[in-house]
This record gives sequence, C-alpha cells and structure tokens, in this order.
Amino acid sequence: MQELRGKLVVEKLKEECLKRCESHHGKVPTLAIIRVGAKEADISYQRGVRKRFLDFGLEVKDYELPEDASDEEFQKAFDFINDDPEINGILIMRPLPPKINEKEILRKLRPEKDLDCITKENIAGVMLGEPSAFAPCTAQAVIEMLKGYEIPIAGKRVVILGRSMVVGKPLSMLFLKENATVTVCHSKSENLKEITKEADILVVAIGKAKFVGSSYIREGAIVVDVGINMDEEGKLCGDCDYDTMTEKASMLSPVPGGLGSVTTAVLAKHLIRAAELQWGE
Repeated sequence: MQELRGKLVVEKLKEECLKRCESHHGKVPTLAIIRVGAKEADISYQRGVRKRFLDFGLEVKDYELPEDASDEEFQKAFDFINDDPEINGILIMRPLPPKINEKEILRKLRPEKDLDCITKENIAGVMLGEPSAFAPCTAQAVIEMLKGYEIPIAGKRVVILGRSMVVGKPLSMLFLKENATVTVCHSKSENLKEITKEADILVVAIGKAKFVGSSYIREGAIVVDVGINMDEEGKLCGDCDYDTMTEKASMLSPVPGGLGSVTTAVLAKHLIRAAELQWGE
C-alpha cells in the first residue's frame, strides 16, 4: 500500500505558486486574517497559515480584535479590510462570538476575496461549474491530492461519505467536473457498505474517529481520509481505521500527514488566483 502524503503535493503546489508570483511584476498577493480574541487553536492555525504563505512568496496581514469587541467595532474593521484594494483575500477565524452578526459579514464579504467558499456567490458558482468560483479549500485539496499523485479521475466510480457544504456537496461537483461518476452517502444511506465497495476512490468526511474500516472497501481501492479527530488515547486520527484499511487499500492518506497541509496550500493557490483576477491578469 502507498501512502498519499501531503508533503509531495504541497511541494508541487509551492513550485506552481512561486512561478506564478514571479510574473506579477513585483506585486505580492496579500491575505488578511481576522481574529477575535486569543484562542490557542486559532492562533496556532493562524501561525501555520502565515508560515506557509510566506514560504510561497505571499504576504499576510493580521487583524486582531479583543474578545469583548462589539458588533459595531467588528463590522467597522471588517468593512475597512473588505474595501482595501491592497487586500486580495480574507480569512475569518470562525465561529465568531455570538454578539457579532456573522450572517451580515457573510453577506458583505466580497466574493472575489472569499477564498474558502463561504459566500452564496461562490457556493452557487461551484454548483454551476463557473471557473471563477472558489471551492472550499478542503474539498479542492482532495482533487489536488489525487492529481498530485497522478491518479486518474475521469470515468472512475467515486463514493463520498458525508454531505456537508464544506466537503461532501461541493466535492461532488468538483468530481463531476473531472468527469467521475459520483455517489454521495450520508447517515440515512441504506446498504452503505455495498455502495462503498463499488468505489474506485472513496472519500471519507463524516467526523467520526476510525469509523470506516477495510470492510467498507474493495481490494485495491484508493481512500482519501478527510477526518480530523482525537482517538480514545488522545491522539490525532482520521475517520478511517488506518490499521485495517492498509489490508485492502492500494493508496490511503494518513492522519496526520495527509490532507491537512494540502488544504493550506490550496488556500495559497486561491489567493494567487484571486489577486490575478483582481489585477486583470
């Protein structure tokens, strides 16, 4: 069995991004990260994004508001960032505190700066197959992972476990765009194992630690594990039972070390495309 590790794909995306940045005549695509408060998880993720983006030749501007910031204060700061022509993409650390009107923020966010498909315009664009729309980074990362390992997608039978708007639904559209035959399963699906065993490529995104084992796949299937969970020992794990999956899968993405780093690299790629569209390039 071969592991689908994110490092190989990230290096390919980095090379692509650096090459594209060289053609911008000194202009640097810039991301704004907006954070309220100082949650350690948010700070850690923000630090990781900044490190990756700088490595890709991009710029990051951090905007931090205090935990007790009012809705009016947040909206004012957001409007400034949203309208700043020097900012090409915006990443909002969500969920926002209850006092802040998140629906109003999503309504106002410029679609051309929405890198992770949280606006209605980008969601509709992904469903319609519009090339200018930004898909959710995690969903796009699955496609980038398969392409990075030169795994054929066209004509393949793909089964996706999970129907969320972050992964399942938009990912089904991305696979259809690649000419795959797609089935989306969920908690109400009957005869689940019969369906998943038909898959050439199985994508698991259900948020249940080690839930899917080798009994869900046929011999030689390719499995992409999107899940990020903590097991009973407090260790990071995916939605797949890795140890049993290795018995039958031909290729499998591990957790950690798999899709996570690719997702951040896709965010960087989206920023460059956003800047190019805004600059008319």
